[in-house]
Amino acid sequence: LNPSFASGGRISELNASGLLHPECERIFRIKTSENDPGENDLLLHQHQRDAIEVAATRASYVLTTGTGSGKSLAYIIPIVDRILRNGPSKGVQAIVVYPMNALANSQVEELKKFLEFGYGGQPPVTFKRYTGQESQAERAQILANPPDILLTNYVMLELILTRPDERAALIKAAQGLQFLVLDELHTYRGRQGADVGMLVRRVREACNAHDTLQCIGTSATMSSGGSTRDQQHDVADVASRIFGSQVLPEHVITETLVRATTDRDPSAEALALSVRNRGPAEAIDPTLNSGYDALKIDPLASWIEDTFGVTEEPDTGRLIRRAPTNVDRAADELAAITSTNQVLAAGAIRATLLAGSRSKDPETNRSLFAFRLHQFVSKGGSVYVTAEPVDSRTIVTDYQVVLPGEPERRLYPLAFCRECGQEYLMVTRNETIDG
Repeated sequence: LNPSFASGGRISELNASGLLHPECERIFRIKTSENDPGENDLLLHQHQRDAIEVAATRASYVLTTGTGSGKSLAYIIPIVDRILRNGPSKGVQAIVVYPMNALANSQVEELKKFLEFGYGGQPPVTFKRYTGQESQAERAQILANPPDILLTNYVMLELILTRPDERAALIKAAQGLQFLVLDELHTYRGRQGADVGMLVRRVREACNAHDTLQCIGTSATMSSGGSTRDQQHDVADVASRIFGSQVLPEHVITETLVRATTDRDPSAEALALSVRNRGPAEAIDPTLNSGYDALKIDPLASWIEDTFGVTEEPDTGRLIRRAPTNVDRAADELAAITSTNQVLAAGAIRATLLAGSRSKDPETNRSLFAFRLHQFVSKGGSVYVTAEPVDSRTIVTDYQVVLPGEPERRLYPLAFCRECGQEYLMVTRNETIDG
C-alpha cells in the first residue's frame, strides 16, 4: 500500500503567512484546460511544505520520499516563488536536470497546467525544455529568448557548457543562477555520479553562482539501513559530495506519514466478524459499499493498514513504511488471530483492499488504500519481429537486424500503444533530394 501523507496546508495558507508570493495561489491550482483558472488551490503534503520552508532559507536540500508523493512540487513551487520575487524575464534562474528525457517531457506537461492554463498565453514564469529533442527553430528561439526555467538532462547540460552558441546564450543568461535541481538523485552512482558532481561544480563556476546557487535533489530512496535519522545522515553525505556544497542532515526531507484508518488495535472478535462477512466469494458486506467514512473506522481496514502499510519506528515512534508482505502470509496471521481458516481470511483481506481502493476521501479524492501496482511489474525487454503476417512472423527478443538463414528476413523493433496495447513496427524513413 502507498501510505497516506500528513497534510501541509493549502497554497492559500502559505500565501497568507508570507511564505509564498501572492501569485502562487493563482498558479498552483487544479486546472483541466487552457481556459480553466482553477477552482481550488492545491492541498500540499507536509513534506512539500517542509521543502518550501527550507528553500526559503536558501539552503541546499534533498527530498527523499516514496512514489506518488509529489516530489516535483517540492522544487517547482520554491523556484516559481523565487522567480516571482526576483522578477521574471531576467535570464535563466533555474536549471532542472533529469536523468531521462521522458521525465523532462512529463514535467513540461505539468508546468503547462500551472503556468499556462488560465493565463491566456501569457505565463507569469517561462519555461522551456532543451534536451536535444527540439527542432532547429525551437533551439534558435530558446537561445534568442532564454526562459526563466530550463529543463534538460545532464548530457545536454554538459554540451551547453562546451558548445559556443549555447554557452554564449544560455550560460550568459544564467549568471547568478539561483537553482540547480537534480531529479532522481539516486541514479547518479559510481563514475556517473563523479561526472555529475564535476558538472555541478563547472556549472557553479561558469554561472558565477558561488554565492547564489541553491542545489536541490529528489530521490525515492537513497539509504535503507538504520533509523530515519541515520538515513538522513547518509543521504546528506552523498548529496554534499555531488553538490559540492554542504547539505545538513536536517535538510534531508523525509515523508511524514499518517494513518488513514482510525480503529487502533481492533479486537479479535471484531476481526472475526469481518472475516465471516467478507471471506466467502459470494458474500456481500454492506460496510464495503458504505463509502470512505464508514470504511476508515472499520476494524479489518485498520488491521490491513498496519499489516501492509505503516508501522512505528522503534526508537522514535515515527510512522514509517512497513516492509512488504503478501496476502497469503497476512491471511495466515489473520486466521490465527480470528480462529478462522486461511481461505476465508485471504478472501476478507482481498475484499477489503479492493473496497479501500474504491473509497475516495471527499477532500483529497485519494483512495483509502492506494495501490502502486507498477512496483510489482518489471520492465520487459525489447521485441523484434519480421515484417510478415501475424500468424507466420518470427518473434525474437535478442537484438538482430536480419534473421539468420535464407532468404533474408529483416527484423524490426515493436512499439506498443500505451492506451490500447496495439503494436507497431518501428522504422526510419530517409528522404534524399536529387540534384
